Amino acid sequence: MTKAISLFLICTFTLLSNLDAKAEPGFKDKESVVNDYTFSCWLNGWRKNANDGSADIFGIETNAYGFTLDVADFTKVGLGLLDNPIGYEQALNQKAEKLKTLPSAELLIELELDGQPYRAKASQAGQGDGPTHLYAARLWESGRFVQHYDFQGLVFRNAKNETLACDAVLDLVAWPGSLTLTANVAVNQSYEKASLRLGLNSKAGNWNEELLVENGWNGGQQKSVTLTCPLASSGIMEEAQAIAVETPDGTSFPVRFDPQKNCYVASVKNLRRSWKTGYTDIRNYDEFKITVKESASQATLPFMLDMRPPANVTGLCPMLCDEEGRPIGIPVQLSKNWHNDSMGAYFMPYTLLPADKTRTYLLRVAYGFYGTLPSASHAQLSLLGYVNAKAGNGRWDQLAIGCWGETICFDMDMSLVDVAITDIRMLMSRNGLSGQKWQWTEAGWGGDWLNIEDANQKKFFWTDLKTAYLAHGPCLTDVKYDGFYGINGEVDFRAQIQTTRTDDYARTFQKLSYTFTSDVSAKDISLYKLGRTNNYNTPTVAYGNRDGLLKKREVPDDLKPGTLFLEPVELSGSGPHWVAFAGASETANPRGKPNGYRALIVRRYEALVGGKTFTQPTISAPVHSATPNNVDIELLPPSGIRKFSRGDRIELDLELITLPRVADDYYGPNESFRKHLTANANSWKTTHREARGNDLIVSVSGGTMLRNYPLVIQAQEPEVTVVIKGGVGAVPIRFEGLTSNQGYSLHRVADGKRIELEQSVHGHDFWQTDFDAATNSYKMSFNLPLDGLEESQWVFTRLRRTQKSKD
Repeated sequence: MTKAISLFLICTFTLLSNLDAKAEPGFKDKESVVNDYTFSCWLNGWRKNANDGSADIFGIETNAYGFTLDVADFTKVGLGLLDNPIGYEQALNQKAEKLKTLPSAELLIELELDGQPYRAKASQAGQGDGPTHLYAARLWESGRFVQHYDFQGLVFRNAKNETLACDAVLDLVAWPGSLTLTANVAVNQSYEKASLRLGLNSKAGNWNEELLVENGWNGGQQKSVTLTCPLASSGIMEEAQAIAVETPDGTSFPVRFDPQKNCYVASVKNLRRSWKTGYTDIRNYDEFKITVKESASQATLPFMLDMRPPANVTGLCPMLCDEEGRPIGIPVQLSKNWHNDSMGAYFMPYTLLPADKTRTYLLRVAYGFYGTLPSASHAQLSLLGYVNAKAGNGRWDQLAIGCWGETICFDMDMSLVDVAITDIRMLMSRNGLSGQKWQWTEAGWGGDWLNIEDANQKKFFWTDLKTAYLAHGPCLTDVKYDGFYGINGEVDFRAQIQTTRTDDYARTFQKLSYTFTSDVSAKDISLYKLGRTNNYNTPTVAYGNRDGLLKKREVPDDLKPGTLFLEPVELSGSGPHWVAFAGASETANPRGKPNGYRALIVRRYEALVGGKTFTQPTISAPVHSATPNNVDIELLPPSGIRKFSRGDRIELDLELITLPRVADDYYGPNESFRKHLTANANSWKTTHREARGNDLIVSVSGGTMLRNYPLVIQAQEPEVTVVIKGGVGAVPIRFEGLTSNQGYSLHRVADGKRIELEQSVHGHDFWQTDFDAATNSYKMSFNLPLDGLEESQWVFTRLRRTQKSKD
């Protein structure tokens, strides 16, 4: 029989005086929403070498506060208010230094069972050893606005150091202005009288909650207590707010305040759609009208849409628009999971909605296509529920073009494997003319960024690594990483990863920067690697430069693993340089996925070593396996370099492409690409076509070119003219420094006439808008159809107002 439970919530907190001020209504969207951000990281890294005894310190950093927790020792806690910069990206560049000087705090998770007190001393995370000993610290959702983790296996001990038999988990949800903790405890035996207390005490404030169980706690029964610590005005929920969510056809969904997530949640379960879902060419969107009632006390409202299942979880991109569908630049966090059997495939977009006045937004979710082209997305994908419960629970980033499987994945905590690059796949490929469309593909597995080992570290792993999801898509994604390699921070590391909306083949842009903070041997270093693929055949390796082929080599079948098929060779001539595994394919493919090959384009290689600058890349090809013949490609330090010293720096601008072997394997609509494949099956010429064709020659008036591919223009005048020589595929272009999120148009000039770029299908659905808080300006991204154009002229202009503003 279930006994009655009396529940008493005792909540006390103190806040600093600067949180007492009420938010004033009437501020602009761009000032009220996107200045807020969050990060999470592991200060000493997630994966470690066996001899690394550093503490396992988890960290949260927001624009308002910082929090640290030694997951193996709950007496070591830090909490403090931070004076962080306005910009999300600017805070990324500060690394995790502010988390290392936080004031000490006290975390209390206490049980009293029939008069016997117990206190949580640690979690299972960090208790063992080995490279994946942090598996019990599990990442659920992580992005710009929310960090959601749980820490399993809480260890409770009494004053005699006796351990309590129980199953306990600490759940953590961090928003920019609040930290919410939930203790979930199931005891192994019954108790007549019990209490569960949760507290966090610090100079920033004191917060405590208690659950009193007066009529008995049965063994195996779970009890929970939730504590929210508001650390900024945005974290204070003073009143119930009205948020309504419905589809355009009037189907409404319940919205409730979830205290454990500290946000308003709209639950969308088994949404009825009039169009096909799953693995097909989804050209429709899920759309939700979100109406927010004006709040007199809160500037923004934390909101999450809990969708189970989405139309296809493998590729999707949410964006907030006005009621007509125009993107407005308010960020939406993209977090999802398709591995958890108990929850099913889910999609959880988080955002902060302005509440200074009553207004309605349109939340659009693109899947296969955005307008006339397959959409691009970069998501934080939770692996909780994947094959091994004791690995893979850290940060995993997944990129997709369309919704037909991944195009590439990055294990950014190395919580599943010990390399950065994992799954690599193709776009719009099949097994011949009769092959199935809109399915998963293969293009070889694996790769890595900087790989160093020395006598003390078998491999230099990441530390202090922070991630900024600047743009999830759907035209041009933009995600940056910042941290160090090595237990002592021997290499300062920065990366920028992007993919683009297109209809020919997948492109992943990778800008990597390594700055050495101390002396490091160059004997066992690779700067970048493609390979470590099992059951893969690489019949040829071809490499070249902007002008064409330097050399093509057939790979024999009598190679010995661990040797070098290709000794280090410096690539001569003008860049971009490139290397291709033309004709490569899987040899064992039990699931029958269409498969093709990878190629790497080196658009920039600059190594500043010992005061000298090197710009010609050096490559080698180590043998991965002999049956089948299978080699990797490594990008190496300059020839003759045996040591890096403090201040040495390497800058790489790389493009990874995946390609079908023959034209019949490609089913996309790009006829220019199909024609090329028909004439050049299994050829290095396909890689050279991309390398040279997108080595754009650009002239700009009314602005400044910041990057030539992807093309980035800083607008300085109301009208910007861009002349482009070259271009292959749907070339991404981004205009920055814009004063508004609306009122712009893009035209191509042909025969003296301006022809407006129009790629919409459902209205206003072919451009992307993002906001840059640091400059208080907007960015707009497009994808230009440049196939077959030797030279093209484009005009980006601010539309003139036809009537005076009522302001």
